[in-house]
Amino acid sequence: MRSRAALMTLLLLCGSLAGCAGPPDEDEDGVTDELDLCSLTPIEELVNDSGCSASQRDGDGDGISDAGDLCTETPADEIPNESGCSATERDGDGDGFADADDSCPSTPANETVASDGCADSEVDMSMRPWWCHSMGSGHGEGQEHGDHLAPAYYGMTKGMLSWQDCIDVSEQFGDAIEWAMQWPTVADAEADGFHMAVDYVEGMGTHHVRLGDFSMDADFDPLDPEFPDTRMDGVFDFEKPEFLMYASSAQDAELVGFAWYVKTDSENPPTGFPGDNDWWHVHQVLCFTNSSFQVVGEDISDEECHSRDGTNVHLDDYWMTHAWIIEPWLTQFDVFTNHHPCLKGEGAETDFEDPCWDESVNGSGDDEGSEHNH
Repeated sequence: MRSRAALMTLLLLCGSLAGCAGPPDEDEDGVTDELDLCSLTPIEELVNDSGCSASQRDGDGDGISDAGDLCTETPADEIPNESGCSATERDGDGDGFADADDSCPSTPANETVASDGCADSEVDMSMRPWWCHSMGSGHGEGQEHGDHLAPAYYGMTKGMLSWQDCIDVSEQFGDAIEWAMQWPTVADAEADGFHMAVDYVEGMGTHHVRLGDFSMDADFDPLDPEFPDTRMDGVFDFEKPEFLMYASSAQDAELVGFAWYVKTDSENPPTGFPGDNDWWHVHQVLCFTNSSFQVVGEDISDEECHSRDGTNVHLDDYWMTHAWIIEPWLTQFDVFTNHHPCLKGEGAETDFEDPCWDESVNGSGDDEGSEHNH
């Protein structure tokens, strides 16, 4: 760029030389008219090699001159505001999210936002999925299958997840549903290698698991069990729950839920899902048949288990949690409850007028919202 000072130097030099005359420069910006794309540049504005000042040029072609454009590289076809910035370039509330990606573009200052640009205070109940709010103890009332509360949860209550935890749990549930729905019936699961480790149980349905090449052979230690060639290990994989649960053992029985099963130790449940609503439980001793690895008793004596051609397997270090997110088998009062009220002792209830479906939405009323200390 050349300025008026450079022009004056040139004129003084020419004044001392006989016959010195330069090409015309009407606006005296130092760029000859022949090369000047902006022939009427205001006095004292700096120009580029084409003779245009910032007030005259529009580098990104957004209709805002560079002199007033705070975003000089606006992508083509994006509409800028009066400052020359499009929604992908501006961050109106200063939360670190461009307005185009910000679900809440007016977040109050100093509030922490989630990955969609919204703070907890901006997300009302109508925006929150039902599975982000749980009540009660999560273990069900009057059940005999995993209805105990682990000491790790004494004194705790469930509640509303933070908005970020809600977003994360929602994405994880979506991945789990997509994966599990590859096997919508018992026939689909068993044809693809799933084994029914637990026959139909009230509140739970069946438990189907991939066993691979695992068997309770001579190397298997029922007091400190490991399950090689299966996914029953110390890894929590939210996308692939270890157990699929069906409405019965019949081949056409539908998928109703699933469960994760993770080894830690006897006192500490897995970290699991974001937030504090996924309360895990332990089945301390299960009697498995030696030939088919199927549960035929829980917390029974070794003698009783042997009489059923089984072995008592001590599972103190293995933790389980369920999520009821397969329609219509939802438990809206607590997505992580252990039992579904419509999986009755006599079989799955499919009459939606039955009171159990109201209970699946609202809970039994016995323990919602209460604090659990024992």
